[in-house]
Amino acid sequence: MNDDEVKNDSVEAVETETPEVEVNHVNDMINQLVDGDNVAAQDSFKNALTDKIGSALDDKRKTVANDWLNAAIETEADTETEEQEVEQEDEPVVSQTQ
Repeated sequence: MNDDEVKNDSVEAVETETPEVEVNHVNDMINQLVDGDNVAAQDSFKNALTDKIGSALDDKRKTVANDWLNAAIETEADTETEEQEVEQEDEPVVSQTQ
């Protein structure tokens, strides 16, 4: 058995980020229109819209997730504050008279 065949179950898969290649769909679309390739220009237009919508949805997803997590933290803090207030109300009041 060589090293390539050895598997380690305790190793987790690591997600690697692929570098994003910026594609200018507008320039592609214009060049394709100039060349008379309307079908390819239509595809470039659709790809440009897909990229824009995908980017906007991803940004919104991050915002919603961040708001959701912050709301959960605030709720936990509010619950702890309320519990502390209830504990203080339950303590007997001792008055000192002279």
